[in-house]
Amino acid sequence: MDRVLALVLAGGKPAAMGPLTRSRCMAAVPFGGLYRIIDFCLTNLSESRIDHVGILSQYNSSSLMDHVGTGRPWEYSGQSRSLTFLPPYEGEDDMKWYGGTAGAVFKNLNFVRRYSPSDVLVLSGDHAYRMDYRPIVEQHRRTGADLTMALTPMHGDDLSMFGTAKLDRTGRVVEYREKSTSPCSNLVSMTVYVFRTDVLTAAVEANATDGRTYQIYDEVLPAMVSRGRVYGYVFRDVWEYLRPVGAWYDAHMKMLDPDGDPVPTAHVITNPDTQGLGDVPAASVTPTGNVTDSLIAPGCRIGGTVKRCVLSPRVVVEPGASVVDSVILDRCRIARGSKVLHAVLDKDCIVSRGCNVGDRAELVVLEKGTLVGNGHGLTGGTPVRAWVGSGVYTTSHLEEDPTGGSDMGWSG
Repeated sequence: MDRVLALVLAGGKPAAMGPLTRSRCMAAVPFGGLYRIIDFCLTNLSESRIDHVGILSQYNSSSLMDHVGTGRPWEYSGQSRSLTFLPPYEGEDDMKWYGGTAGAVFKNLNFVRRYSPSDVLVLSGDHAYRMDYRPIVEQHRRTGADLTMALTPMHGDDLSMFGTAKLDRTGRVVEYREKSTSPCSNLVSMTVYVFRTDVLTAAVEANATDGRTYQIYDEVLPAMVSRGRVYGYVFRDVWEYLRPVGAWYDAHMKMLDPDGDPVPTAHVITNPDTQGLGDVPAASVTPTGNVTDSLIAPGCRIGGTVKRCVLSPRVVVEPGASVVDSVILDRCRIARGSKVLHAVLDKDCIVSRGCNVGDRAELVVLEKGTLVGNGHGLTGGTPVRAWVGSGVYTTSHLEEDPTGGSDMGWSG
């Protein structure tokens, strides 16, 4: 799209994701059996014909960088389109780390100026949704707004986790409240912003001098709303926030519910090379296997029972094993006679014979079960009812994400 530059905020470590973000940032967390969360954002940008993209990464970014690479799967390698990773760097007389989302943009103003865009699309790489960004840019230009923010109606959830906006009849934002116990409406911020470049530049420069949190959502936005040139764009399709872990788990279960409303995954682009999918055989179910209401990725071998599950590539369920209402990531093995119920297993976990993971009698963190961290081995016949990573995690170890609602968190 003509003279639009995209900046993707992809450096967050939400505490509420527990072991899933111990060795990767939120944008690199697997989702939907085949994808990483950032795949949705990059697919949206590619299909919207946004030609130049910068990815602002900070926390544990190696997995994300390996997955995205040069952006070739999304057609971002060539003379006319580009994708650039923008990790933090030490500059003269400024912060060494990204102190917040506004601080991250401020540290990359030279990158913005390189492309001389008329507008900058700033968005989070943490959420799963399918959106054409061209209509919001077109509305932004038509109204002459300084900033246009994407909003989505949300019902029946705790709106205090999000920024909420109230619109007048023209679509102008007349009130904005960030993570308030008294939301001003049910329209929540999607962390998708279109800024006029000169306005964004001035705002983050001022915030770098006067800010406290250096965040777009609680310092830049309220100041701009008070000046009256912020508009809202209402998005009415599916948007999955995906945190805490329970929301990520529930989004998977929606994919298996015939009456659910899951985020569409058709035509979402991923990078099969980093997942080794190029040489993975088709999934197989042996005569002893039984699969119902599940998503099974390539390379899986099913000899036991799988019900209402999402299995990532190369998961093995041996004969006599049972996996129910669970999300199992790459290369996990569930041995004979073991049971996995209402659980999330990160990559490379081994559930040995006779081990039971998850128990309805004791609901933990997910409000439905158990999460086991990357590469952990479970043995014995004692039910596992806690978070497991490098040790055992209970609810007291996992507080609500301190960066909370509608924006990324950055670690310093």
